Amino acid sequence: MANPPPCSSNGTDETPHHPVVAVSLLQPRVAVALGIPKRWHHTLSACRLLSVVPPFCWGLRFALRFLVADLSRSSVSRDHGRDTPTSDLRLTETALAIIWCCASAYLAFFFTDCLMSRWLINYTPQATVVRLFTTSCAFAYLTSWIVYLAGGSQDPGLLLPAWIGIATILTTCYHFTQRKIKIRKETFASISVFSIASFISMVALLLHSHSTRVAYQSVPLVALTKRAGQIAGHVLFHVLGVPRDVDGL
Repeated sequence: MANPPPCSSNGTDETPHHPVVAVSLLQPRVAVALGIPKRWHHTLSACRLLSVVPPFCWGLRFALRFLVADLSRSSVSRDHGRDTPTSDLRLTETALAIIWCCASAYLAFFFTDCLMSRWLINYTPQATVVRLFTTSCAFAYLTSWIVYLAGGSQDPGLLLPAWIGIATILTTCYHFTQRKIKIRKETFASISVFSIASFISMVALLLHSHSTRVAYQSVPLVALTKRAGQIAGHVLFHVLGVPRDVDGL
């Protein structure tokens, strides 16, 4: 009679070990989980990162150019004793445009990442790469036309609504394409980004509206906020070593 095979005393051999899925920027989680060959990981990640290029090219590039020009113009105006509310409004609109560009980049990355996850399950890596590249190119083309038709490349006041519209379209497309899939984490993140950007825009525009009215200048909170902003601006210019008189800030 054959002897039974020896059993492990600690019983660890009978427990299956599941490999830990590595998650990183260069290794898509779904690609690792599905066992996609590693040679495709960098290509998939690069195609996924292409979705954040349009916000930088047609958003942050214009916004930073407007911001530098407005800061220089505002500093020159204060040096000559001219404080114009219009320049402050332009600075507020430019800062908000930067926030909405970053929000759009975040939403575009999440949208592309979810599409990549679905495509890797149903298609080969080659077909997924082609779809990701096509989606990024279409997003870049539509973004350039939306910014151009809205006049966002010429005025920060027009760049802000253009990118609010782009972020709205991205959020709508994300929820429309993912409505049959319960991905609570990504859905909550997209709603949170849009809500936070909307709240910051509302607060910033309300503060500017109230600060430009003479009747609100005597409010202690407004006076303290303006004074804190002046001190922060003075410290910032001093740290950056800008050779300009900023006592009026």
